[in-house]
Amino acid sequence: MASLLPLISELLPMVMPAPVEVTRAKDLQPVHPTVEGPVLQRDAIMDKCDKMCASVLTIRPRSSTPIRHNSEQGELSLSHGSRSLPGILICEDAIMYLVSGSSILTVKEGFDDNLQRHELSLGDFVFVPAWTEHQACNETGEDASWLVIQSGPRRVGAVLVDWGGAEVVARD
Repeated sequence: MASLLPLISELLPMVMPAPVEVTRAKDLQPVHPTVEGPVLQRDAIMDKCDKMCASVLTIRPRSSTPIRHNSEQGELSLSHGSRSLPGILICEDAIMYLVSGSSILTVKEGFDDNLQRHELSLGDFVFVPAWTEHQACNETGEDASWLVIQSGPRRVGAVLVDWGGAEVVARD
């Protein structure tokens, strides 16, 4: 019976298709853009599947995001027959696409203190692995907007005090 579960999960969408989800651009616009702060992140598609989600990140002129990393969604528990297998940590990788403007993405990779600065322009893609500390900065006079696709059903991450520092706020 356990061997049928993967097959069922493959066939179920064909038998019971899920509805298409549309999020309109007008629904992602800030209500009060001048008072909502220098960085706006709007949820576009959340909690529709367990494998990915999408949001729009807008960084106002001469502003930057806090230093952050994308952390774990939680644990996936597995069972095999009557045995329970150890849980697997589901981590959030992210793919970012620069939709408008330009940005600087600073990342801290590995365990050394070296920061890498990437100058990005319209149409550039970035892959940010889970737990990689990063900060996006807009040094120009116009908004920079990113489409952010993350693994997992919703955005999860932590804001850090400084590079390699403690967490300030954990997102849920």
